[in-house]
Amino acid sequence: MFKVFIQVLLILASCASNSFALSDNEYKKLMQTSEQYRKAETELKAAWGRAYKKVTRIEGMARRELLDSQRRWIDVERDKSARAYMQQGMSKAQAYAKVTLERATYLNSFGR
Repeated sequence: MFKVFIQVLLILASCASNSFALSDNEYKKLMQTSEQYRKAETELKAAWGRAYKKVTRIEGMARRELLDSQRRWIDVERDKSARAYMQQGMSKAQAYAKVTLERATYLNSFGR
C-alpha cells in the first residue's frame, strides 16, 4: 500500500512540475505572436551552432556533454526559469524570451 501511495505522489508531482512546460502549440504561438521571443529563439539557434562547432573540449566539456546540457535545459531548466519569471509578473512571452536569451548568452561563451 505504501508503494502505491509513493507512486501516486510521484505521478502527481511530475504532472504539477509540467504545468508550466511550453508545449509545441504554445511554442508555435509564441513564434507567431511575439517578436521578442522570435528574436531570442533566433539568437539561441545561432549561439548553439557556434558553440557546437567550437566545442571539442573546453573547460572539460565535450560536445556530448554540451548536447546533454542543452537537452536538460530544454526539458527542465527552461520551463523552471520561465515559471519563476512568470511568478514575478512577466508574461509567458517575456519570460520565455528572457530565459532563451540567457541560454544564448551562456552558449555564446563557448563560441568565443
